[in-house]
Amino acid sequence: MDNHISSRALLHRRDVIKNNPRFGEAILEHYTINDTIYKKQPLFYKTMLQESRFNIILSMCCFIFGNQAESVSEIKELCSRYKIASPNSVIAIITILRTTGRIRTWRCTDDRRKTRIAPTEKGLNELKRYMSGAFLPVSILYPAFNINVNLLDNDILRNNFFRRAAEYLFRGLTFRKVLPEVGLFIDKDGGRMIMLYIYLQAMKNKSAHGAVIDYSASTRLC
Repeated sequence: MDNHISSRALLHRRDVIKNNPRFGEAILEHYTINDTIYKKQPLFYKTMLQESRFNIILSMCCFIFGNQAESVSEIKELCSRYKIASPNSVIAIITILRTTGRIRTWRCTDDRRKTRIAPTEKGLNELKRYMSGAFLPVSILYPAFNINVNLLDNDILRNNFFRRAAEYLFRGLTFRKVLPEVGLFIDKDGGRMIMLYIYLQAMKNKSAHGAVIDYSASTRLC
């Protein structure tokens, strides 16, 4: 991958994907999968699908599976270095993930000052379910490629996937930085679902003069 990829290059890739004749079908599949997951645990996902919290979790996946961090202190330091989140914000997310059984932590036997961190089986299974919301739509767009969420069951392939994802994230190429205007949606609780829903409604009601939709975030996310 180009080590100097820019926001402009990402926007070009966006246009290529958007011009795929099955783009609308893929977006609907993406939303449907995520909506099903969301409705099973609405409070958890309403909290985690706010952009800054989502980026902390994505960073943790990149650090842990990319073999860049093994302890809580290392994750805090890396999130601070890459300007992703403050140490207190990282601890808050780790606490939620631990109390809900998605990760486990324990004291390092060699250095009691360090707290080790690793995903539980529940956490790995849920990660795979959530990632299916990306893998399946991409397989709709590009059926000739071997894009299967079961590839994440392989430790090496999973590590490689998140290592590549880290190359974007740790250069500051976040959703909000590439498209600042989406901050109106994604900075809210459940923001990614809000944005997807509004986009689908706009596609459905599109006319020569644009699109008019009737939407209430409080109703949609309750």
